[in-house]
Amino acid sequence: MEIIYIGVGIFLVWLVRTLHKIRRREQEEEDKKIAFAKWAKEQHHPHIVSMVQNFMSEGRFKTWEEAAIYAERALNTPSPEPRSNSHANETEGTPS
Repeated sequence: MEIIYIGVGIFLVWLVRTLHKIRRREQEEEDKKIAFAKWAKEQHHPHIVSMVQNFMSEGRFKTWEEAAIYAERALNTPSPEPRSNSHANETEGTPS
């Protein structure tokens, strides 16, 4: 009979610890969502917010902070201008 009480006690301890871990994880996720919502509201560039949401849905980054840093860097770095070959454009469609 004592072994049953010990087994039930061990099970209850395991159950409480597991439920506590799940609750803490859910609270952390909720805190992350709230922090992201505050950050998104403060942003002046909705394109950055959209990029961060896309990166997170794709799973490219673990945190939205990393995705935001990457998105801001991507928008702030100058992109190389596509080279236009004006001579090729002028000669297209002209008979030789």
